[in-house]
Amino acid sequence: MNFLRLWIPVVSLSFLLSIPFPVRAGEPMAQLSASINEFVTIMSNTSVAELQATGLPERARQLVFSRFDFSEMTKRSLGAHWKSMDQREQREFIAAFTQRLLVFYGKSVRSTGNEKIDFMREVREGKQASVETKVISGNGDQTPIDYRLYNIGGQWTVYDVVIDNVSLVNNYRAQFERVIAKSSVQDLLRRMKNQDS
Repeated sequence: MNFLRLWIPVVSLSFLLSIPFPVRAGEPMAQLSASINEFVTIMSNTSVAELQATGLPERARQLVFSRFDFSEMTKRSLGAHWKSMDQREQREFIAAFTQRLLVFYGKSVRSTGNEKIDFMREVREGKQASVETKVISGNGDQTPIDYRLYNIGGQWTVYDVVIDNVSLVNNYRAQFERVIAKSSVQDLLRRMKNQDS
C-alpha cells in the first residue's frame, strides 16, 4: 500500500472550547483537503532514502500533529481498558502509539505520484463530520477512505479513518483486545513501547 492509503492520524492534545465557534459550510472538507494536499507535496519531495533514514520530515510531522488527534484515537482503540490505566500509563500509551505509526509510515511509505485523491462529500452532524474521499491509483483502482472528524475550537480534527470500510480504531481495538485477553494492559503497553508487537 502507498502512503496515500496510509496517511493516518496524529495530533496535538487540545481541549474543547466551551464557547461555540461559527463554522462555515464545507469547512471540514476544506481543512482536511488542505492538510492532505500539503502532506502529499512534502512526501513527494522527500527521497525514499531520507524517509528510511529519519522517518517523516519535521514539516510532515507537524502537519500530522495539527490535523489528527492520536489521544482520542488511543482512547477509542483501548475502549473500556483506557480507564484501567493510570495517567502515567495513559500518557505513555499515547506516546508509544503515536511514535509507532509515525515511524512505520515515515519509513515504509511514499507517494508514487500516480495516485490522485477525490474529495467526494462531507456529512455534518453538529460538531462531528465525515469526509468521504477516494484514492484512485494510476491503473484506475479505487479505494474509499472516509475521515471522521470533530470540531475543536474551529479546527476539524480527525479521530478515526475508515479505509475500504474498515475502521482504523476498530481494527486496533480488536488487536489490543487479543493481546490484553492473553496477558494484560501493562503487557500491551510494554509491547507498544518496545515496538515489538
